[in-house]
Amino acid sequence: MKKLFILILAVTFTACNAPAEQVGAGFFVPQPGEKFVVASDEVNDVWVKYIEAHNNRDMDAIRGLNSDSILVVGPDGARINGTDDHINFLDTWFSMADPKWDIYWSMPYKGVTGGEEWVIAGHSVTLKEGEVEVKKNQMIDAKIEDGKVRLFYVYQMDVPPAEDTE
Repeated sequence: MKKLFILILAVTFTACNAPAEQVGAGFFVPQPGEKFVVASDEVNDVWVKYIEAHNNRDMDAIRGLNSDSILVVGPDGARINGTDDHINFLDTWFSMADPKWDIYWSMPYKGVTGGEEWVIAGHSVTLKEGEVEVKKNQMIDAKIEDGKVRLFYVYQMDVPPAEDTE
């Protein structure tokens, strides 16, 4: 009888402490019914390393963090397919524009049913357009698979120059 009581108590305790089903929030039209929850900071860590590699012009680190089949969609809709094309693009762009990113917010998220992990992050970017230094804000939505960047979309807006106070 005592063993039965302990068994019932153990089952009751376990059932009461079972993890709640992840309901999530939001929607994604191409995947009807998908909802999203917060993902782990490991997803953020990949993105921070990726941006640091860009700021350090470390092409080997960028290549190592890229999925072989990476897809980059720029703010104008232009697409870069594959690591080699991405590295070639960056090599030229870095020498012309000298961009530097500063991440000012980041949120990892994950699809409840699909399990895809993403990070959406805001960045302040300083770069050259010709001889003029400009600032832009970028929001980047990146899909992370197996610790690598598989896909990202760049959304960008110009930041007006600061007004002279003289």
